[in-house]
Amino acid sequence: MSKESEITAIARLVGIPDPGLGVGSSVPKALFDGVCHRLRIDASGTMPQQAQRIVTAANLRYRSDFFDSRGTPSRGGSTVTLEGLQQLKTAVQILLN
Repeated sequence: MSKESEITAIARLVGIPDPGLGVGSSVPKALFDGVCHRLRIDASGTMPQQAQRIVTAANLRYRSDFFDSRGTPSRGGSTVTLEGLQQLKTAVQILLN
């Protein structure tokens, strides 16, 4: 799966408009904000912080060294990887059931 297809699947699961894929394959923050609001999870902070809250709320492991850019030498801004989106989707499925 691609980042774009994961974004579409997550948006569909939580019933929010699909924000699509941003410039340079960036994941729009609107996705994380929408998921947090739908699941009543604190929506403050960066996308990696939001993703970590969502994933851990489902009692899943969150690996910042694999799921987002915080562990890279440049600290990579505030991006979530394809693997992070996949873990996020799994968490959303768990939390909605």
